[in-house]
Amino acid sequence: MEESRISRTQALMLVISSITVTGHLLFIPVILNHASRDSWLSLLCAAVPALLAAYLTARLSQRFPGQSPVEYARTILGRWLGSAVSALFIFYLFHDATLSIRGFGEFFTSAITPRTPILVYMTAIIILAGYAVRSGIEVISRTNQMFLVMIIPVGILASILTHKDKDYRNFLPVLENGLQPVLMGALTLLSLYSTFIILGMLLPFAPREGRIGRASMATMLILVVMFLGPLTGPVAIFGAERSMGLSFPSFQILRDIKVGELQRLDLLGIMLWSMGSFSKIALSLFATCLGVSQWFGLKDFRVLALPVGSLMVIVSLLHSRNFLELYSFFQSTYPYYSTFCGLLLPAFLFGVAVLRRMRVPGAPAGGGERS
Repeated sequence: MEESRISRTQALMLVISSITVTGHLLFIPVILNHASRDSWLSLLCAAVPALLAAYLTARLSQRFPGQSPVEYARTILGRWLGSAVSALFIFYLFHDATLSIRGFGEFFTSAITPRTPILVYMTAIIILAGYAVRSGIEVISRTNQMFLVMIIPVGILASILTHKDKDYRNFLPVLENGLQPVLMGALTLLSLYSTFIILGMLLPFAPREGRIGRASMATMLILVVMFLGPLTGPVAIFGAERSMGLSFPSFQILRDIKVGELQRLDLLGIMLWSMGSFSKIALSLFATCLGVSQWFGLKDFRVLALPVGSLMVIVSLLHSRNFLELYSFFQSTYPYYSTFCGLLLPAFLFGVAVLRRMRVPGAPAGGGERS
């Protein structure tokens, strides 16, 4: 078992990076294609169920302190059904990692260096992630802290520098195409926020002191706010029609910034997205290896980093023939599949635990500490 310890703040920061990077690279264009100028409404619609996802993750960890979702699924449902649910959750973590690896490679080969084989980037990022996993969760969390300290000022700077180019009349008329596109955009966002469940793999390595319920929901609110600019900026700057055709809208905004001597801000964006992708993939690889070791009863999950990481690269290559197929998967299948695994399944586990009044010895009564 991992001996490193991290704070709850570090765990929550890892989740922020994980969701933010994946969302900006892969989900923003999908949401814009669904809802276009009404994407901000999709964000509002997704906020409440997203908070529910954070609440469920926190409450389950409070009822079963020291256990990951892989472990407390067995505690709640029994050996056989619990093992099946745990296996599904491990696959969810594994598959989410493969999508992030493929998205990272597609970003570089589509937007930056189209002549470089995608396998080069995918292999490089998984080698770094594998080394980080073998070094421990503390290394991943500290590296991630440096990334977050940099990305927030860059986001604020980009918003300020592009303010003069924004035309908010592009958001009119509201609900031109009805509610269905807005709801599809909201479901896509919710499927992204449902990956918050990965926090459950980190909390066993964090101290139990503190109000994890409130902290988790506050973190989700931060994540909602962090997507407001990336969803509204492309529409305000490029217009509804053009923003729907951009593969990487946030990157295009950075690439177009030119203020006096301040140019090529996209290079800073490339660096930050690379660091963020490392944090995301390393976290997903860590969680997958930990889950597999818990499912099979292995003592050390670090030995799984190389074989599991290699398998992730292979699956990410076979997943889609090109970026359009990957994009189509995020647009059609992923929203339902991710929402089921990351929101509905935890809700089911929590419901069963409450009805059966289940908690491990030492867990506070009432479902957890003060939240």
